[in-house]
Order: sequence, then structure tokens, then C-alpha cells
Amino acid sequence: MAILAVCGVKGGCGATTVAASLALLWQRQQRPVLAMDLCRQNMLRLHFGMAREESDGWRGRLDAGADWMRAAWEVGNHHLMLVPHGRAALDSGQAGPEDHWLREELALLEKRAGQRTVLDLPAIGVAERRQGLNAASHALVALSAEPAVCALLEMTEAELAASGLRPERVLFVINQFNPLRRLDNDAEAMLREALGPRLAPLPIHRDEAVREAFASQQPLFDYAPESQAADDLRQLAAWLSVRLDAGGRVS
Repeated sequence: MAILAVCGVKGGCGATTVAASLALLWQRQQRPVLAMDLCRQNMLRLHFGMAREESDGWRGRLDAGADWMRAAWEVGNHHLMLVPHGRAALDSGQAGPEDHWLREELALLEKRAGQRTVLDLPAIGVAERRQGLNAASHALVALSAEPAVCALLEMTEAELAASGLRPERVLFVINQFNPLRRLDNDAEAMLREALGPRLAPLPIHRDEAVREAFASQQPLFDYAPESQAADDLRQLAAWLSVRLDAGGRVS
């Protein structure tokens, strides 16, 4: 079972939007998908139309000693299970689970043929990020085309390597790309030189339809199926599928 951890090299790279989009696209291909939110902001659920006031999630159930999988929601045509983080008090005093808790729990779950798990990871330095990386078979890092990202790339690669992920299983995509900005093009060229075939061949373009779809609580692929970003994300999902099915080998 492929377990894909989706994270940003820093905040604001759009990792949650990318994670939700991949889960939705694979679900619509009739592939079993488990999407799990490891971010305390609890935003992944909103990409699937969950009510803003809904507070249930895996973390609250785990802290209460209950079955965390009872927080799962069935989305669409029975191929996608969404596990929201849920609302959690920052000062609850509850200790988090051990670093390998999630890896062990996912190994115990019943697996369906061809299943993929998509983990939405928080920012660097947060305990849940370590949980996700320890459980993952692959990682996808969302990058924005800016100098700060190029400067942080080495640190991010070192973090992922320390979690045990081999370089060929760590993949990258440029998000929110504006081809009219010279600096975006320069940063893309620098990232392509540094990352080679591990960088998705096409960036995800900055597209107002992404924000509009989120504001209307509709999937981008329903709200604006012909938009540039929707097409970019479909291309990314296809590129990733080849690599996940091949165990991470790239050429």
C-alpha cells in the first residue's frame, strides 16, 4: 500500500490543497483512498464539503482513549475515507502519541487492492509531521517558486532523509506558479537543476479558481473542471501514479 505524505517546504505552499486534490482524483478513478489530516488547523475536511462547525476528528478520539478510526467519513462513491484531525485544544495537556504510532496503526488497517493513503502534514517542527513521515512510503513536497524555497530545500531534504525515506521516494512539485513573473521562472529553473526527475515535469499554476472553489466548498474539479489548475493537478496525479506503482523509481 502506497502511503504518500504531502507537505510544504514551508507554510503557504498549498500542500493541503494538493493533498485533497490527489485524494479526490484517485477516488474518481475508482481507486480506494484514505485521506488523513495531521494538521491541527483541521483544514483538509473543508476541501471535501464537511461543515465548518463539525469538530470530530482522530486526535480528540485518541486523547479520549476511543477508536480513532471512528472519526472517518465516507466521501463520494465509497472509494474515499476521510479522517479529519478534528478540533483539539492547544493547551489540553495531553501528550501526543509515540513517533511510530501512526505507522503501526496504518499497518493494522484492512487494506483494499490498490489502496493509497494520503497524509496531509503540518509544518516542520510539529510532532504530527514526524508521525506522517515515519509512516510514509513516499513524500511529495510542495514548493513555491521563490528564493526562500530554494534556500530551505537542503534542510527539507535532510529532514526527509532522517525519517528514513530514500531520495527516489521523495518527490516535488512547484505550486502557485505564475509564468508571467521572471522570478518564478528563474526559481523553477534552479529547482529543476537541483531536483532533476524528482520534480514534477509541470508546475501547478496560480489560478483564482482554486480559491473560488474552496470558498464555495466545492471540489475544484466540479467548480472549474476546465481550469488550468485542475488540468495541472490531473497531470500531477498521473505522474505520481506511475512513480507510486513503480515503488519510487524515476527516470
